[in-house]
Amino acid sequence: MKALAATALALLMLPAASAGAQENELPNMPDQELFGRPSDEYALQFCVDPRDPGWTLDKAVGEAIADALLLEARPVVLDDVNETGDFIALYRYLLGECRVFLGFKMIAAGYPEWLTLTRPYYETGYVFVAPKSAPARLADIAPGTPVAATLGSSADFRFVQYNNNLPARQRWQRFPYSSDELTLEAVADGVAAAGLVWGPSFRQLRHDHPAFAELVEIDSAPISLPVMAVAGVLLGQDSFLRASIDEAIASLVADGVLGELIERSGMPGNAPRE
Repeated sequence: MKALAATALALLMLPAASAGAQENELPNMPDQELFGRPSDEYALQFCVDPRDPGWTLDKAVGEAIADALLLEARPVVLDDVNETGDFIALYRYLLGECRVFLGFKMIAAGYPEWLTLTRPYYETGYVFVAPKSAPARLADIAPGTPVAATLGSSADFRFVQYNNNLPARQRWQRFPYSSDELTLEAVADGVAAAGLVWGPSFRQLRHDHPAFAELVEIDSAPISLPVMAVAGVLLGQDSFLRASIDEAIASLVADGVLGELIERSGMPGNAPRE
C-alpha cells in the first residue's frame, strides 16, 4: 500500500494502486477466526500510520469525528506497519485493530470491492519544487532541462501526458524516482532543475532535512495538477458506520472544525467544500 494508500500503508497516505480482479476478492486468512473486531458501541477505534506525513492531522480528525458521534476516540498509532504493505495487511488491521483507517487517497478504481471509503475530510495535492534561484514557473524552465518526478502518481501521469504531447524539441527531460525524498535530493543536488512530489511529503521532508531548506514550490503552469482528496477506508460490510462517519465529517466541514484542524496542523491543503 505504499502504492496504495495517502497519504496508504503510506497505505495510508501514499499513492494508491489500482486493484486487480484478484484483489476484489476478500482475502482468505486461515487464522481469521482468531480476530475479534473492535466494538463501536461506545468508542471509535481508528488507525493512523506514523510514516504518513499527515498522520497527526489524521489523528486529530479521527478524534473530532469520534467527538461528533459522541463516542470515545481510540486512536491506534501503528508501530509495526509492513514496509511493503498490501491489501491483506490492510484487511488484518480492519479486522483486529480498528474499524476505520484514516489517510487514504481517493483514487478511482484504486481499491477492491470489499473496501469502502468515507467522504473526504481533506484536500491537498502534488507540487513542483525548485531551488529559490530557479524560475518561478515550470513554463519558464528551458526545454531539454531535467525535471525529476516521483513515479506512479496521478500528477506524474499528468506530467508525462503533457510532456509527451509537446514537440520533441520543446520537452523537458523527465527523471523518474521511486520516492519523494530521492526526487528532492535530485533537485537539491542540481541533477534536476525541478521536481514533482506529494505536497505533504515536501512539507515534512523540507522540515526534517536541512539540504531541502532552500527548495520552494513553483507554479505548475502550464500543467494543471489534480487535487487529491483524502479519506478513511473501512470494510464494505461496515456501511452503517461509514454513513455515520460521513455525517460527522459533513458536520465538521460545515462548522469549520476541519478547516481549523488543517490550519493548525500546518499541512498544505484545505477542508473539502460542503
